[in-house]
Amino acid sequence: MTNHQPLDRVEIRGFRGLSRLDLDGLGRLNVLLGANDVGKTSVLEALFLLTGFANPGLPLQVQRWRNLPIRKIENLEALFHQLDPDQPIDLVAHSAGAVARRSLQISVPYTELTLDSDSQETPDSSTAATSGSATVGTGRGQSSSIALPRRRLLRYDVTLQPRNGDPESLSALVRFEPEGVQVKHSAKPIDEVTLSARYITPAVAADATAIGELIVGKNVGRLLEFLRVINPRVTDLAVSGDLVYLDIGLDRLVPLNLFGSAMVRAATVLSHCILGNERILLLDELENGLHHAAVRPLLETLLALSRDHDMQIFVTTHSEAVLQSLLDLLRNDGFSDHRSTTHCYALQRDHEGHVRPYRYEYTQFEHCIRNGIEIR
Repeated sequence: MTNHQPLDRVEIRGFRGLSRLDLDGLGRLNVLLGANDVGKTSVLEALFLLTGFANPGLPLQVQRWRNLPIRKIENLEALFHQLDPDQPIDLVAHSAGAVARRSLQISVPYTELTLDSDSQETPDSSTAATSGSATVGTGRGQSSSIALPRRRLLRYDVTLQPRNGDPESLSALVRFEPEGVQVKHSAKPIDEVTLSARYITPAVAADATAIGELIVGKNVGRLLEFLRVINPRVTDLAVSGDLVYLDIGLDRLVPLNLFGSAMVRAATVLSHCILGNERILLLDELENGLHHAAVRPLLETLLALSRDHDMQIFVTTHSEAVLQSLLDLLRNDGFSDHRSTTHCYALQRDHEGHVRPYRYEYTQFEHCIRNGIEIR
Protein backbone atom coordinates (compact mmCIF):
# COMPACT_ATOMS: atom_id res chain seq x y z
CA MET A 1 0.00 0.00 0.00
CA THR A 2 1.43 3.33 -1.02
CA ASN A 3 1.89 6.05 1.59
CA HIS A 4 0.54 8.62 -0.83
CA GLN A 5 -2.90 7.18 -1.48
CA PRO A 6 -5.76 9.37 -0.30
CA LEU A 7 -7.79 6.79 1.66
CA ASP A 8 -6.62 4.00 3.98
CA ARG A 9 -9.87 3.27 5.85
CA VAL A 10 -13.49 4.33 5.40
CA GLU A 11 -16.38 4.16 7.87
CA ILE A 12 -19.97 4.43 6.60
CA ARG A 13 -22.93 4.82 8.95
CA GLY A 14 -26.58 5.18 8.01
CA PHE A 15 -26.14 5.80 4.27
CA ARG A 16 -28.66 4.29 1.83
CA GLY A 17 -28.91 0.54 2.59
CA LEU A 18 -25.74 0.53 4.70
CA SER A 19 -26.37 0.74 8.43
CA ARG A 20 -22.71 0.21 9.34
CA LEU A 21 -19.82 -0.67 7.04
CA ASP A 22 -16.05 -0.36 7.52
CA LEU A 23 -13.50 -0.87 4.75
CA ASP A 24 -10.04 -1.44 6.22
CA GLY A 25 -6.65 -1.71 4.57
CA LEU A 26 -7.60 0.00 1.33
CA GLY A 27 -5.09 -0.30 -1.50
CA ARG A 28 -4.38 1.29 -4.84
CA LEU A 29 -7.00 -0.90 -6.61
CA ASN A 30 -10.08 -1.87 -4.60
CA VAL A 31 -12.64 -4.21 -6.14
CA LEU A 32 -16.12 -4.29 -4.59
CA LEU A 33 -18.00 -7.55 -5.16
CA GLY A 34 -21.44 -8.75 -4.19
CA ALA A 35 -24.96 -9.53 -5.32
CA ASN A 36 -27.34 -6.97 -6.74
CA ASP A 37 -28.75 -4.50 -4.19
CA VAL A 38 -26.04 -5.26 -1.60
CA GLY A 39 -24.72 -1.70 -1.61
CA LYS A 40 -21.71 -1.62 -3.95
CA THR A 41 -22.85 1.55 -5.69
CA SER A 42 -23.76 3.10 -2.33
CA VAL A 43 -20.17 2.60 -1.18
CA LEU A 44 -18.91 4.49 -4.25
CA GLU A 45 -21.39 7.30 -3.58
CA ALA A 46 -20.26 7.54 0.05
CA LEU A 47 -16.65 7.74 -1.10
CA PHE A 48 -17.59 10.49 -3.54
CA LEU A 49 -19.23 12.51 -0.77
CA LEU A 50 -16.05 12.19 1.30
CA THR A 51 -13.82 13.32 -1.55
CA GLY A 52 -15.91 16.44 -2.18
CA PHE A 53 -16.12 16.83 1.60
CA ALA A 54 -16.98 20.52 1.98
CA ASN A 55 -19.39 20.71 -0.97
CA PRO A 56 -22.99 20.42 0.32
CA GLY A 57 -24.26 20.13 -3.25
CA LEU A 58 -22.86 16.61 -3.63
CA PRO A 59 -25.80 14.80 -1.95
CA LEU A 60 -27.97 16.31 -4.67
CA GLN A 61 -25.57 15.07 -7.32
CA VAL A 62 -25.65 11.44 -6.15
CA GLN A 63 -29.44 11.64 -6.28
CA ARG A 64 -29.27 12.84 -9.90
CA TRP A 65 -27.07 9.89 -10.85
CA ARG A 66 -29.85 7.60 -9.64
CA ASN A 67 -32.41 9.62 -11.61
CA LEU A 68 -34.13 10.50 -8.34
CA PRO A 69 -35.98 13.83 -7.90
CA ILE A 70 -34.47 16.63 -5.81
CA ARG A 71 -37.31 19.15 -5.92
CA LYS A 72 -38.01 19.09 -2.18
CA ILE A 73 -36.34 18.02 1.04
CA GLU A 74 -38.46 14.87 1.29
CA ASN A 75 -36.80 13.58 -1.88
CA LEU A 76 -33.51 13.28 0.05
CA GLU A 77 -34.91 10.63 2.41
CA ALA A 78 -33.47 8.06 -0.01
CA LEU A 79 -29.99 9.06 1.20
CA PHE A 80 -30.73 7.82 4.71
CA HIS A 81 -30.77 4.26 5.99
CA GLN A 82 -34.30 2.83 5.95
CA LEU A 83 -35.48 6.20 4.60
CA ASP A 84 -35.21 7.63 8.12
CA PRO A 85 -33.86 11.23 8.05
CA ASP A 86 -34.00 11.37 11.86
CA GLN A 87 -30.89 9.17 11.90
CA PRO A 88 -27.94 11.17 10.49
CA ILE A 89 -25.43 9.89 7.97
CA ASP A 90 -21.87 9.67 9.32
CA LEU A 91 -18.97 9.18 6.93
CA VAL A 92 -15.32 9.06 8.04
CA ALA A 93 -12.13 8.61 6.01
CA HIS A 94 -8.68 7.92 7.46
CA SER A 95 -5.37 8.48 5.73
CA ALA A 96 -1.67 8.15 6.56
CA GLY A 97 -1.03 11.47 4.83
CA ALA A 98 -1.06 15.04 6.13
CA VAL A 99 -4.84 14.85 6.62
CA ALA A 100 -5.36 12.09 9.18
CA ARG A 101 -9.16 12.08 9.35
CA ARG A 102 -12.08 13.52 7.41
CA SER A 103 -15.53 13.40 8.97
CA LEU A 104 -18.83 14.24 7.32
CA GLN A 105 -22.27 14.22 8.92
CA ILE A 106 -25.45 14.77 6.90
CA SER A 107 -28.70 15.38 8.76
CA VAL A 108 -32.16 16.82 8.17
CA PRO A 109 -33.11 18.71 11.33
CA TYR A 110 -36.16 20.86 11.95
CA THR A 111 -35.08 24.50 12.04
CA GLU A 112 -36.73 27.78 12.85
CA LEU A 113 -36.22 30.28 10.01
CA THR A 114 -36.45 34.04 9.88
CA LEU A 115 -36.38 36.34 6.91
CA ASP A 116 -33.33 38.63 7.23
CA SER A 117 -32.21 41.12 4.60
CA ASP A 118 -28.65 41.27 5.99
CA SER A 119 -27.79 37.58 5.51
CA GLN A 120 -25.76 36.22 2.61
CA GLU A 121 -26.67 33.17 0.59
CA THR A 122 -24.90 31.18 -2.09
CA PRO A 123 -27.14 29.32 -4.54
CA ASP A 124 -26.29 25.77 -5.45
CA SER A 125 -24.25 25.69 -8.66
CA SER A 126 -27.01 23.83 -10.44
CA THR A 127 -29.59 26.59 -9.90
CA ALA A 128 -29.90 30.25 -10.79
CA ALA A 129 -29.41 32.92 -8.14
CA THR A 130 -32.58 34.01 -6.38
CA SER A 131 -33.58 37.33 -4.88
CA GLY A 132 -34.00 37.73 -1.12
CA SER A 133 -32.56 35.48 1.58
CA ALA A 134 -33.45 33.58 4.71
CA THR A 135 -31.30 32.73 7.70
CA VAL A 136 -31.33 30.30 10.58
CA GLY A 137 -32.11 31.75 14.02
CA THR A 138 -32.93 35.32 14.90
CA GLY A 139 -32.22 38.39 12.79
CA ARG A 140 -28.93 40.21 13.30
CA GLY A 141 -28.12 43.93 13.49
CA GLN A 142 -30.98 46.38 12.93
CA SER A 143 -32.78 44.43 10.24
CA SER A 144 -36.35 43.27 10.82
CA SER A 145 -37.08 39.55 10.83
CA ILE A 146 -40.25 37.67 10.07
CA ALA A 147 -40.62 34.23 11.69
CA LEU A 148 -41.38 31.40 9.28
CA PRO A 149 -42.90 28.01 10.13
CA ARG A 150 -40.63 25.19 11.31
CA ARG A 151 -39.26 23.26 8.37
CA ARG A 152 -36.60 20.73 7.53
CA LEU A 153 -33.26 21.63 5.97
CA LEU A 154 -30.31 19.54 4.86
CA ARG A 155 -27.47 20.14 7.32
CA TYR A 156 -23.90 19.41 6.31
CA ASP A 157 -21.19 19.25 9.02
CA VAL A 158 -17.59 18.49 8.14
CA THR A 159 -14.43 18.24 10.23
CA LEU A 160 -10.86 17.99 9.05
CA GLN A 161 -8.20 16.62 11.39
CA PRO A 162 -4.65 17.30 10.15
CA ARG A 163 -1.91 14.95 11.30
CA ASN A 164 -0.32 17.94 13.00
CA GLY A 165 -2.46 20.80 14.22
CA ASP A 166 -5.96 21.55 15.40
CA PRO A 167 -9.11 20.35 13.62
CA GLU A 168 -11.08 22.67 11.37
CA SER A 169 -14.85 22.56 10.94
CA LEU A 170 -17.47 23.82 8.52
CA SER A 171 -21.25 23.66 8.57
CA ALA A 172 -23.72 24.43 5.81
CA LEU A 173 -27.47 24.42 5.37
CA VAL A 174 -29.19 23.51 2.11
CA ARG A 175 -32.67 24.96 1.68
CA PHE A 176 -35.24 24.08 -0.97
CA GLU A 177 -37.21 27.03 -2.33
CA PRO A 178 -39.61 27.37 -5.28
CA GLU A 179 -36.87 29.33 -7.05
CA GLY A 180 -34.26 26.62 -6.53
CA VAL A 181 -31.78 25.20 -4.04
CA GLN A 182 -29.82 27.61 -1.83
CA VAL A 183 -26.80 26.93 0.37
CA LYS A 184 -25.78 28.93 3.44
CA HIS A 185 -22.31 28.37 4.98
CA SER A 186 -21.75 29.12 8.66
CA ALA A 187 -18.05 29.70 8.02
CA LYS A 188 -15.62 30.04 5.15
CA PRO A 189 -14.97 26.73 3.37
CA ILE A 190 -11.89 24.87 4.57
CA ASP A 191 -9.00 25.35 2.18
CA GLU A 192 -7.42 22.45 0.29
CA VAL A 193 -9.57 19.63 1.64
CA THR A 194 -11.22 18.38 -1.54
CA LEU A 195 -9.71 15.26 -3.07
CA SER A 196 -9.82 15.35 -6.87
CA ALA A 197 -12.05 12.43 -7.81
CA ARG A 198 -13.93 11.19 -10.85
CA TYR A 199 -17.13 9.13 -10.58
CA ILE A 200 -17.91 7.10 -13.71
CA THR A 201 -21.49 5.82 -13.91
CA PRO A 202 -22.60 2.99 -16.24
CA ALA A 203 -24.44 5.57 -18.39
CA VAL A 204 -21.59 8.08 -18.68
CA ALA A 205 -21.38 10.16 -21.86
CA ALA A 206 -18.20 10.71 -23.85
CA ASP A 207 -16.06 13.46 -22.33
CA ALA A 208 -15.00 15.52 -25.32
CA THR A 209 -13.10 17.98 -23.12
CA ALA A 210 -10.82 15.32 -21.63
CA ILE A 211 -10.21 13.62 -24.96
CA GLY A 212 -9.55 17.01 -26.52
CA GLU A 213 -6.83 17.63 -23.92
CA LEU A 214 -5.19 14.36 -24.90
CA ILE A 215 -5.25 15.35 -28.56
CA VAL A 216 -3.73 18.77 -27.89
CA GLY A 217 -1.04 17.17 -25.75
CA LYS A 218 -0.32 14.53 -28.43
CA ASN A 219 -1.02 11.87 -25.84
CA VAL A 220 -3.73 9.72 -27.44
CA GLY A 221 -1.58 6.68 -28.25
CA ARG A 222 -2.58 4.65 -25.19
CA LEU A 223 -6.25 5.44 -25.67
CA LEU A 224 -6.17 4.47 -29.35
CA GLU A 225 -4.36 1.25 -28.50
CA PHE A 226 -7.18 0.21 -26.20
CA LEU A 227 -9.98 1.33 -28.53
CA ARG A 228 -8.47 -0.90 -31.22
CA VAL A 229 -8.99 -3.86 -28.89
CA ILE A 230 -12.73 -3.21 -29.10
CA ASN A 231 -12.73 -2.17 -32.78
CA PRO A 232 -9.55 -2.96 -34.77
CA ARG A 233 -10.57 -0.51 -37.54
CA VAL A 234 -9.93 2.56 -35.34
CA THR A 235 -6.92 4.51 -36.61
CA ASP A 236 -7.43 7.95 -35.09
CA LEU A 237 -9.87 10.18 -33.20
CA ALA A 238 -10.90 13.82 -33.22
CA VAL A 239 -13.13 16.21 -31.26
CA SER A 240 -15.57 18.79 -32.60
CA GLY A 241 -17.73 20.66 -30.13
CA ASP A 242 -19.24 18.19 -27.66
CA LEU A 243 -18.74 15.18 -29.92
CA VAL A 244 -15.84 12.73 -30.23
CA TYR A 245 -15.25 11.14 -33.63
CA LEU A 246 -13.36 8.01 -34.68
CA ASP A 247 -11.55 7.34 -37.94
CA ILE A 248 -12.29 3.80 -39.12
CA GLY A 249 -11.18 4.24 -42.73
CA LEU A 250 -14.39 5.68 -44.19
CA ASP A 251 -14.69 8.92 -46.16
CA ARG A 252 -15.96 10.68 -43.03
CA LEU A 253 -15.21 10.40 -39.33
CA VAL A 254 -17.87 8.55 -37.33
CA PRO A 255 -19.26 9.80 -33.98
CA LEU A 256 -18.02 7.74 -31.05
CA ASN A 257 -21.59 7.50 -29.74
CA LEU A 258 -22.47 5.20 -32.65
CA PHE A 259 -20.03 2.52 -31.45
CA GLY A 260 -21.96 1.58 -28.34
CA SER A 261 -21.76 2.31 -24.63
CA ALA A 262 -18.62 0.21 -24.07
CA MET A 263 -16.52 2.33 -26.44
CA VAL A 264 -17.91 5.57 -25.04
CA ARG A 265 -17.30 4.54 -21.44
CA ALA A 266 -13.84 3.12 -22.03
CA ALA A 267 -12.75 6.28 -23.87
CA THR A 268 -13.97 8.47 -21.01
CA VAL A 269 -12.45 6.32 -18.24
CA LEU A 270 -9.05 6.00 -19.88
CA SER A 271 -8.83 9.61 -21.01
CA HIS A 272 -9.18 10.80 -17.41
CA CYS A 273 -6.69 8.20 -16.19
CA ILE A 274 -4.14 9.15 -18.86
CA LEU A 275 -4.51 12.84 -18.02
CA GLY A 276 -3.71 11.98 -14.42
CA ASN A 277 -5.65 14.90 -12.96
CA GLU A 278 -7.57 12.77 -10.47
CA ARG A 279 -6.39 11.21 -7.22
CA ILE A 280 -9.37 8.86 -6.98
CA LEU A 281 -11.35 7.04 -9.70
CA LEU A 282 -14.74 5.56 -8.77
CA LEU A 283 -15.87 3.18 -11.51
CA ASP A 284 -19.31 1.58 -11.21
CA GLU A 285 -19.79 -1.74 -13.07
CA LEU A 286 -16.37 -1.95 -14.68
CA GLU A 287 -17.43 -4.57 -17.22
CA ASN A 288 -20.59 -2.75 -18.35
CA GLY A 289 -21.03 -3.26 -22.11
CA LEU A 290 -17.53 -4.67 -22.63
CA HIS A 291 -16.82 -7.82 -24.64
CA HIS A 292 -14.90 -10.30 -22.51
CA ALA A 293 -11.84 -9.87 -24.74
CA ALA A 294 -11.61 -6.19 -23.73
CA VAL A 295 -11.80 -6.76 -19.97
CA ARG A 296 -8.17 -7.75 -19.44
CA PRO A 297 -6.71 -4.90 -21.57
CA LEU A 298 -8.84 -2.42 -19.62
CA LEU A 299 -7.65 -3.81 -16.27
CA GLU A 300 -4.06 -3.85 -17.50
CA THR A 301 -4.29 -0.21 -18.53
CA LEU A 302 -5.97 0.83 -15.28
CA LEU A 303 -3.31 -0.90 -13.17
CA ALA A 304 -0.49 0.68 -15.15
CA LEU A 305 -2.03 4.16 -15.03
CA SER A 306 -2.79 3.91 -11.31
CA ARG A 307 0.89 3.20 -10.73
CA ASP A 308 2.11 5.91 -13.12
CA HIS A 309 -0.13 8.63 -11.66
CA ASP A 310 -0.39 7.40 -8.05
CA MET A 311 -4.16 7.09 -8.47
CA GLN A 312 -6.43 5.15 -6.13
CA ILE A 313 -9.16 3.21 -7.94
CA PHE A 314 -12.44 1.72 -6.66
CA VAL A 315 -14.47 -0.48 -9.00
CA THR A 316 -17.63 -2.54 -8.62
CA THR A 317 -18.28 -5.78 -10.45
CA HIS A 318 -20.06 -9.11 -10.22
CA SER A 319 -18.37 -10.56 -13.29
CA GLU A 320 -16.36 -13.77 -13.10
CA ALA A 321 -14.49 -12.68 -16.25
CA VAL A 322 -13.27 -9.55 -14.45
CA LEU A 323 -12.00 -11.53 -11.47
CA GLN A 324 -10.28 -14.12 -13.63
CA SER A 325 -8.67 -11.45 -15.80
CA LEU A 326 -7.47 -9.58 -12.72
CA LEU A 327 -5.91 -12.75 -11.32
CA ASP A 328 -4.19 -13.51 -14.64
CA LEU A 329 -2.64 -10.04 -14.59
CA LEU A 330 -1.48 -10.25 -10.98
CA ARG A 331 0.16 -13.60 -11.69
CA ASN A 332 2.22 -11.90 -14.38
CA ASP A 333 5.68 -10.80 -13.23
CA GLY A 334 5.13 -7.41 -14.85
CA PHE A 335 2.29 -6.71 -12.41
CA SER A 336 3.61 -8.54 -9.34
CA ASP A 337 4.09 -5.21 -7.51
CA HIS A 338 0.30 -4.74 -7.65
CA ARG A 339 -0.38 -7.87 -5.59
CA SER A 340 0.09 -6.07 -2.28
CA THR A 341 -1.93 -3.02 -3.35
CA THR A 342 -4.93 -4.81 -4.89
CA HIS A 343 -7.74 -5.90 -2.57
CA CYS A 344 -11.18 -7.38 -3.11
CA TYR A 345 -14.08 -6.73 -0.75
CA ALA A 346 -17.04 -9.11 -0.99
CA LEU A 347 -20.15 -7.42 0.41
CA GLN A 348 -22.70 -9.81 1.88
CA ARG A 349 -25.93 -9.18 3.76
CA ASP A 350 -26.29 -11.15 7.02
CA HIS A 351 -29.46 -12.64 8.47
CA GLU A 352 -30.24 -9.35 10.24
CA GLY A 353 -29.99 -7.40 6.98
CA HIS A 354 -26.65 -5.70 7.75
CA VAL A 355 -24.06 -5.58 4.97
CA ARG A 356 -20.63 -6.90 5.97
CA PRO A 357 -17.41 -6.72 3.94
CA TYR A 358 -15.01 -9.67 3.59
CA ARG A 359 -11.54 -8.59 2.49
CA TYR A 360 -9.41 -10.77 0.21
CA GLU A 361 -5.73 -10.09 -0.28
CA TYR A 362 -3.87 -11.58 -3.21
CA THR A 363 -3.14 -15.03 -1.75
CA GLN A 364 -6.74 -15.47 -0.57
CA PHE A 365 -8.11 -14.09 -3.83
CA GLU A 366 -5.88 -16.39 -5.90
CA HIS A 367 -6.89 -19.43 -3.83
CA CYS A 368 -10.63 -18.72 -4.26
CA ILE A 369 -10.47 -18.16 -8.02
CA ARG A 370 -8.16 -21.12 -8.63
CA ASN A 371 -10.43 -23.48 -6.67
CA GLY A 372 -13.72 -22.10 -7.96
CA ILE A 373 -14.81 -20.74 -4.57
CA GLU A 374 -17.59 -18.19 -4.98
CA ILE A 375 -16.64 -14.73 -3.70
CA ARG A 376 -18.88 -12.59 -5.91
